Amino acid sequence: AGCGGLALAVAIATAVVGPRVRYGEPVPAPEWVAGIREGRLDSAYCISCHKEAGTAWNGSLHHLANQEISAARPGASFLGQTASTHAAGYTFAHGGAEQGPIIREERRDGTVIDHRPSMMIAYGTLRQFLVPDTTGRFQATEVAWDPHKLEWFGVFGMEERNPGEWGHWTGQSMNWNSMCARCHMTAYHKGYDEATDRYQSTWGEQGIGCLQCHGPMTGHESGGKAMQRVDNISRQPARMMETCAACHARAEDLTASMPPGAAFEDHFRLQLMADPTYYADGQIRDEDFEWGSFRHSRMHTAGATCLDCHNAHTGKLKLPLEGNALCMQCHAEGNERKAPVINPTAHSFHKPESTGNRCVECHMRETTYMQRDPRRDHGFITPDPLLNKELGIPDSCTKCHADKSVDWNIEAWEKWYGPSGKAAPRRARTRAVARAYAGDATVVPELLRLIDEERVPAWRASLLELARGLDPDGAAVAPMAMRLRSDPDNLIRAAAVRALGQTGAGARFRPQLQAALKDPSRLVRLDAAWPLSPELAAGSPERRELDAYLDVFIDSPVSLMRRGQDRFRRGRAAEAIADLQRAIRLDPLSAPLPETLGFILDDSDRPAEAAAQFERAAELAPASAGPPYFAALAWAAAGDLAKAEKHLRSAVGRDPSHGRAWYNLGLLLNQTGRPAEALDALAHGEKQGAADPDIPYAAATILLQAGRRDEAVAAARRALAIDPHHQPSTALLRQLQSGAGP
Repeated sequence: AGCGGLALAVAIATAVVGPRVRYGEPVPAPEWVAGIREGRLDSAYCISCHKEAGTAWNGSLHHLANQEISAARPGASFLGQTASTHAAGYTFAHGGAEQGPIIREERRDGTVIDHRPSMMIAYGTLRQFLVPDTTGRFQATEVAWDPHKLEWFGVFGMEERNPGEWGHWTGQSMNWNSMCARCHMTAYHKGYDEATDRYQSTWGEQGIGCLQCHGPMTGHESGGKAMQRVDNISRQPARMMETCAACHARAEDLTASMPPGAAFEDHFRLQLMADPTYYADGQIRDEDFEWGSFRHSRMHTAGATCLDCHNAHTGKLKLPLEGNALCMQCHAEGNERKAPVINPTAHSFHKPESTGNRCVECHMRETTYMQRDPRRDHGFITPDPLLNKELGIPDSCTKCHADKSVDWNIEAWEKWYGPSGKAAPRRARTRAVARAYAGDATVVPELLRLIDEERVPAWRASLLELARGLDPDGAAVAPMAMRLRSDPDNLIRAAAVRALGQTGAGARFRPQLQAALKDPSRLVRLDAAWPLSPELAAGSPERRELDAYLDVFIDSPVSLMRRGQDRFRRGRAAEAIADLQRAIRLDPLSAPLPETLGFILDDSDRPAEAAAQFERAAELAPASAGPPYFAALAWAAAGDLAKAEKHLRSAVGRDPSHGRAWYNLGLLLNQTGRPAEALDALAHGEKQGAADPDIPYAAATILLQAGRRDEAVAAARRALAIDPHHQPSTALLRQLQSGAGP
């Protein structure tokens, strides 16, 4: 990375340590960063002794992860260039020492806004600028500077992101304080005040400095109290690696900060295998920032760490990729790790020095994000053109040999490696995950079987999580979850606790969930606390830990929705409604938010208001049958049957297989004096919802009212064929057999 001798985007501070900047009043921070805040500790202090490490770090991407920009010097990027995105055109200029750099935004509606950035984020392949406002916010612009091509470009391409939306660069998704700063600053504290909706963010130094990764280590007695209580983890690669993961992972924050050397799952919830983040074979699809794919790799399971390949101070590889030197440090004859010995030429069937002979080109496929930022997959996936043909999963073979057909690639692959061989288990897992991604609930037994065959802990957790999502009442997954709840891996225990605590299972497994509240991992404790939340005592450690987690990202719509759900379950409906309303203001185009608010309003006996929220969700998710179905039920409860009918018809129009929508439509039509239409609707529902005995039973009651006794008997028997214990149908048949009824 770096500028390669080209003109800088803007003038930046290139000294070892730039100026320390604070905005707003100091706020409480973890004790270990006290020395940084008080000016006693910074990277310069460390480098005064550790000069070699400091020289390596100075000018690295970590050092330059966040920088102030100069108001006086324009730099190449602010000399009149232009750029366009879907929503706006941009012109870049410089207003001299007084005004500094200016980004002029001309929106499609004619609005013109001049933005004056004060900081820059990232450095190597692209540079984004940060625009401050009067509420303490910094927003990362949707246009960035390419220091190699010397041009501006839109980081989202021409993707549609409009002003007012959560995903627009002025929205919360591009808010630096919340979404970026923690991984670009040293000793950062967000300082968000929910009451005023303002930020008083503070930091020790810009960029990633020494103390962000090492902490104020013990053994440095001359530094005083601020140097105590944090272990020296510099010579413990496995622990140090989790500090790397804190910023190199797609994960949910569980706490406000992670001290160096802490366990990752005490502070983050890793994104497991899920569409669209990962392909079904485990390859990255959307950004995962390396740690997720690495955690799912056999390399991680075998004990490899980030520091085996990467120099933490320079950010560069320790050995070159040329000649496969980096990979051969572990896979050469006589390696100390006892890793499988691989001869690249014999293994790859490609000539030495060719692209196909390079390990990383086959096993670490490169994907470009943000238009200009290429990143390699750290899952070390085996390329398989057969899965490309079956499931559309990209692979290195067909990417490199794009001039050949997929079948040609499959034939070559099978000629070299056999028609199946060691690929069979991986292919079985991939096919099962693909079915899970498609919502096929019949794959649950296969997913559970694969858990017993899988050796990689993160994959075992992912398979359990996928199975849980397809098993709403938890009945099928619970036995496996019971077995895994004491697994040594935090991800597996957490997945098991989530399975035991989900709807329908939580009450049965309450003792196991209560036991998990004392788990050594915060991730597991929180997953146990969530279903038990209504019974957690106020002021208890479990209640405080859960509340702290719910508030960590309370400036995001998802966290507001989650806290609103929790408050409602605890009988605090007014606060819950306020949380959801605020979440909708932050992200007005997300269907789950009004849908969740609709459920809360409906359970609060406010059906008309609930119906309006379900209608909004239906507008935002035009392909989903759920929101109009819920709107119909709410309007029926409010007494407006015309609107209820309208939305039921919308639901079955969107999804003709929605048996319950047909069922409710049939009941409504019969209630409003249209029995023939009601029977027709129920016939559709019975055809589509064959596993629901209520549908033929409803038809039986209407037929009986019409005097069509034999047809009513037949319908009741169809209901009992679905469920022999269906009491209403049994009672109806007894009534008819006794001679009662019309």
